[in-house]
Amino acid sequence: MSKVLRRRALCLRLVRSLTLKNGSFTIQDVVDETGLPRTTVQDWIRRLVDEGLVAVVEEAVGRKPARYIYVEREVFPYQACKRIFTSVDLDNGLVEIYHECSSEGAVIFCAFKHSKAGGAILESRYEGPFLRELAVLGEEREVASGASMAVEKVEVSGGKVLQTIRAVGGPAHALTETMMFAQGVRELRVEQREGYVRGVIATDCLEHLTIGIDDTDTAESGATWALALSLLKSLEGFVEGISHKVVLLNPNVKYKTAGNAASFIEVAAPSDRVSSLVSKVISIVENETYSDNTAIAVLKGLTIPDELKVFANRVRRMEVTVEEAEEVAKRAGINVYEVTGRRGIIGAIASLAFFRSPPEVLMNPDASLQ
Repeated sequence: MSKVLRRRALCLRLVRSLTLKNGSFTIQDVVDETGLPRTTVQDWIRRLVDEGLVAVVEEAVGRKPARYIYVEREVFPYQACKRIFTSVDLDNGLVEIYHECSSEGAVIFCAFKHSKAGGAILESRYEGPFLRELAVLGEEREVASGASMAVEKVEVSGGKVLQTIRAVGGPAHALTETMMFAQGVRELRVEQREGYVRGVIATDCLEHLTIGIDDTDTAESGATWALALSLLKSLEGFVEGISHKVVLLNPNVKYKTAGNAASFIEVAAPSDRVSSLVSKVISIVENETYSDNTAIAVLKGLTIPDELKVFANRVRRMEVTVEEAEEVAKRAGINVYEVTGRRGIIGAIASLAFFRSPPEVLMNPDASLQ
């Protein structure tokens, strides 16, 4: 990276940090942080205003200085990290980290490197543009010798999730040059250590919710997978969308429209939005369903209860009753909502058991969950 681009990146990181921390900033704030001459800072801020990356929110009046804010947008064509966010399961001491990337190649690379590095990561996998990493909260774990990048520790502090990452080479470039600009990153502190770069990334504490949906169509109209996808799109901006998936259940049940598939979506939401999120989901599904038997089920957290796995395996092999499904939901802490009827409860609940399953399990009704 040229010196001009490097200085530009450093300036952008600083004004973004000042905006997030204080709501706005002045020329003097940047001078105080950098120690650069005032004329140099003024020149850089003027350029960023011209580029639309910084906006004036208060003009200078008398001795009162002008105030500026950083304008959130993509700033580099090479930016790999588009979105970084986290969901926390405090009851089980787990966190899931989500990186949305502009390159599937980069996602595969990061998943491979992190899975080999050890540290706090328990499971690292990729789904299209997403890197999904399940990690243990609180304890620093040993990193494999020679690892080019690793998550050393993940903790919750001050209502934020803090990821401590070490990296060298190309991975260090991502940590120092692109992660700061990812949507969802609240703060990034980076320091150069002997032989590697160490960074702490702060993101919001969100709750992971899996929402199962079933029986929304008729023989003539609708499709559950399409309604679920529409639902996920409708929630954009209100929550962080993670995935939309289809799962095949028992193809030989009496009541089915085609192959007996249920759908589920995954989202991450602030805890104070969960109640309104559920209300929003019910309203959307009720307006879009074609069936009189539609239901949804909601599972919070990052683990799949054993009784839910057992139930899902039974649903794939045999006919079960709504009453059996409701009993399992009660034991597993799953919230169930009749939208237009009861029969959809079975598939909606069963689908929740598959949110960590690969495609070969989702699409094989003969496959069993372990």
